[in-house]
Amino acid sequence: MSGSTAPHNPNTLGWGFAAVIIVLAIVANVTAYSIHKATYQQPDQPAAAQAAH
Repeated sequence: MSGSTAPHNPNTLGWGFAAVIIVLAIVANVTAYSIHKATYQQPDQPAAAQAAH
């Protein structure tokens, strides 16, 4: 035995890693949205109309 008298609680394991994954997902979504807002052109803009011809 290891000498520890605290009982093992599996519900407390992994929350830090889960929080890191959630933060990474939020950062990825914010980055994708900002790139989309910076580069998206409406279909009725002249540059888009010239590319279609």
